[in-house]
Parts: sequence; structure tokens; C-alpha cells
Amino acid sequence: MSIHQSILARREFSAIALLSNTSCIELEPLSKCRLLRVSLQDGVELLVWQGRFENPVTMNVCDDSRRIHFSYSLRGGFQSWFDDSDPGHVHTVHEGDGCINYNPGRSGGFRQHGEFESVTVMMRPDVLSQWAGELSAPLQRSLNSGRCFAHCLCASAELRATAHALSKALRVSDLCPEDASNRKRLWLFGNSLLFVSLLLETLESDSQCACNLSITDREKLIRARGLLLGNLSQAPTIDELARASNLSAIKLKRGFRKLFNNSVYGLFQRERMHEARRRLDSEGQPVLRVAVELGYTNASHFAAAFYKEFGVKPSTFKRRQCRQKRSDTVN
Repeated sequence: MSIHQSILARREFSAIALLSNTSCIELEPLSKCRLLRVSLQDGVELLVWQGRFENPVTMNVCDDSRRIHFSYSLRGGFQSWFDDSDPGHVHTVHEGDGCINYNPGRSGGFRQHGEFESVTVMMRPDVLSQWAGELSAPLQRSLNSGRCFAHCLCASAELRATAHALSKALRVSDLCPEDASNRKRLWLFGNSLLFVSLLLETLESDSQCACNLSITDREKLIRARGLLLGNLSQAPTIDELARASNLSAIKLKRGFRKLFNNSVYGLFQRERMHEARRRLDSEGQPVLRVAVELGYTNASHFAAAFYKEFGVKPSTFKRRQCRQKRSDTVN
């Protein structure tokens, strides 16, 4: 650890201060970070945390925000822990995972390294109760105790797509505040509520499907998922994935069904199609280029797979999105 990192690790930050101004984090050369934040209504804020830390950064933070944090990691991951819990108990959130965190008044630590991008909706408990109604008993007990860190593993493609759309909307608005295509506050609020709802559904799904899996097997399956989705143009074989994750082929296939509610290749295909939709929409790439980059040598096979997933041909989807963007610009 460098002298700079050592000083940073000893200093305690207020969560409110960090959320108001990240310049209090003195960055090393080649490191960068930015926090985009918008208040959507009293008690609801949307944040995007993005950047790169050249070396591991550890910060001590006191959570004085009095908000429930609903977060999803689009890029990179992080670790966190609390001073009054088991010293060996570190929460590790990987890329593609989410978490629900509510620890008012508690002090703890936070560590991050490399590229990162995450979306967080912060919501006051009474506002959550107003919109979400009755929560699951375990989550409600945890929130009531003020000692809540719930790890959401079985994230859906819809959750990731929603997080990506929210992140993009805030980044576009920050870079081009006068752009007529910027998402309006109503859109941000509606999709933030959807984001929270999907995280709650993910947590409920996790509790139902993972009850018979050990923590070790869950970690191995999460690692296998990361390897599977690391290259969406070509999936590894079951045997390759099993060896890389130190699981038997049978345990791998059964584990995917339990933890991710899908087969190995079913999950791969679903994520590949959602990536295709993202590229056609946000990047505006030609249909044929997207098909080739995602491993299809036959454009008709790509079109059939896209139609099976979304009920529309990729060319039709692209035309609709182009028309919508032109309409948004005019309006």
C-alpha cells in the first residue's frame, strides 16, 4: 500500500459528504472517479458511480445517509465490511451482482480497484414502504434492525438492461445538459422504481433457488457465470467451464438451474440477445455487424434467435428505435 493509500484508509468519510462532493477523495495519478446524482423526489435519489482506480483504494465510511441503498454493479466489483461485525466477514459484490444495503449510523470499510461502474437508487424507508408495500419477512426484519446487507446474485438480463439505461441517461445528461434527447425526470423516476423492484425480485429468487447450495458452490457458480458471459461471441463447452470453476459437469448444470433459473447455454443465449439489443439501440450498430461480432455466421440464424427472445426482428427493432430517437429530438 502506498503512503497515499495508507492515509486514505485511516481517514473516515461521511457518506453524505462523499455523495455531495467526491473531490474529498485525493486520487493518485492515472486514477479517476465521478459521481452523478439526481434527486427524483423527496427521499429518492439516483446515482451513478464510475471511474478507474489504478491501485486498490480503501475508504472508511460512516453511513449517515439514512437511506436504503439499492445497487447494481455494471463494471467491476467492490468489497465492504462493518466495524461492529465479524472482522473476517467481508461482503464481496462482483460485476453483474446487486445488493441492498441499509446501515444507518454504522461505520465500515469499502475497497475498490480497477474499472468500475455502478448504479444506486437511494430510498428513505418510508418511501420504500409506500411504493413496495409488504416486503419479505427476512428482509423486513433486517431493515428494521438497521443492520442490512443483502447480496443479490441471480440478476436478470432485465435488471442489467435497466441499470445500463439509467447509467447512460445520467451520463448523457451530464455531458450534454441541453441535448433534447435527454431522459426526463418522469422516465428516470419510473425506471428507478423498476430497478428497485427488480432487485427485490432478485433477492426473493435467490432465497428460493439457493437454499440447497453451499456458500462455496454458490461462489463457484458465480465464477462460472462470469467465465461463461466473458465472451458472448463464443461459449465455452460444459467440460471447459466445469474444469475452470472446479465443479463437476453435473453439479455445474444443476447449479445453474438452481441459482440462475436457467440452463448454462440458455443463460448464455439470453444474455447474448440482450447484448445484441443494447448494441442495436444505444450504439446504433448495423444488424449484420452485431450478428458477426456476437458469433453468428448466418444472419438469418441471428434474426431467428432475436425474434424468439423479443418477438420482433432485429431490423424492425432498429428502425423503431431510430424513429423514436428522432421523435425525442424533435420534441
